[in-house]
Amino acid sequence: MDEITERVRAVGARRKRLRDELAAADAELRELMPSAKARMTQEEIRRVTGLSFPTIRLYATP
Repeated sequence: MDEITERVRAVGARRKRLRDELAAADAELRELMPSAKARMTQEEIRRVTGLSFPTIRLYATP
């Protein structure tokens, strides 16, 4: 296998792992968001998660 093919496979595998990790983190945030909204402002949530305000509102909706 040549170097480019090897690198593409390695980066592709890393990208898949990161996407899976991000999906798991998003699912966890969806579960936590209603409780977080009761204790934190939207700005605080945005600052610590990087989520947009529309996403915060969406995740906070039961």
